[in-house]
Amino acid sequence: MFKNSKRIITTGAWVASSDLAPVDLPREGLITELMVRAVITATLTASAEDDCTKRVIQNLSIKGDGGRTYLGLSGEQAARLLNFMNACDFGLEFAQAGGVLTTVDVGSTSFEQTFIVHFGSNPKDPFDLTAAIPAKALSVLQVLLTTTAAAVTDANGAITAGTYRYSINQVLEIPVPANLMCPLGSTLVWPQDANYSDYSKKIDVPTGAWLRRIVMLVQDETAIAPVRKNDEVTAVRLELPKSANKEVGAWTWQALQAETAKIYGLTGWSQSEAALGAIATTRPGYNSTPFIPHGLAIIDLRKYFHPVYGADLTGFQAGDVKLGLTIENRAAGDDILIYWDQLQPVERQYIGR
Repeated sequence: MFKNSKRIITTGAWVASSDLAPVDLPREGLITELMVRAVITATLTASAEDDCTKRVIQNLSIKGDGGRTYLGLSGEQAARLLNFMNACDFGLEFAQAGGVLTTVDVGSTSFEQTFIVHFGSNPKDPFDLTAAIPAKALSVLQVLLTTTAAAVTDANGAITAGTYRYSINQVLEIPVPANLMCPLGSTLVWPQDANYSDYSKKIDVPTGAWLRRIVMLVQDETAIAPVRKNDEVTAVRLELPKSANKEVGAWTWQALQAETAKIYGLTGWSQSEAALGAIATTRPGYNSTPFIPHGLAIIDLRKYFHPVYGADLTGFQAGDVKLGLTIENRAAGDDILIYWDQLQPVERQYIGR
């Protein structure tokens, strides 16, 4: 076994609201992590949006043979959701590389933002083989990235240039293991259509694979960019309507956020839920109690089922598992990004290659 980190030579140049050319990933080992580094130049004003450095990717996907999707992250500036997952997984706002907040200021400025897709269940190990992409057995493996509109960072400014750079961590010199799990992440973007009481909004949870986590980002629509809010989804329930034990858990939104903070060790991270305003003098604040960004909550199924892979839903059918939501204060344009963090056993034809 040999482990290495590899920089991908191909880069993508910023073009607003565009599908960039696919980037080929190496097919020489088992890929355990993908890192996307965005180097962005923007003109910022006193109307800069909160999360401005996190908004620079709309969609991010990884596709292999036959269009098989290993990562499908989509939705309005969906990279923010990935950034918050990074904060949970790595125990700090790791993706704000190099103290980037000290360089974001009014006027023409450049900043960097790193997004990490870790496939396994131990994010502290960059070569974690609890889940990986069997790149060496594939004939095609590509990263596809869609950019955002230029004004998402600032209501009165815009992104003027940028470059996306890629690197991977991989394990070499071993055949594809028979027990390898492969990522199967996908996103549901649900436009809120009404208020719902008592968990009466039912969303089908995808089945046919293992489900490790359900990651939710609740968004309030604004003229320029959505902001995260805590007052729209007020309660969540994970249900097994066809099972004798019909409920995995039921939480108020605040209780689920507290549970998320406890599981991931989030402490002292305070973020606003509206525009930053005069960012020349505004910085994130810290306090001494567990806190989690507005609009974010995670149901980690590893707590309730298998400690590494979560819930085995391979034998379940559509409709067998439901996510029940209570919705209040809904307005036109509000939505919820739900990331289904799924895993699937490696395809038989790849084993041993």
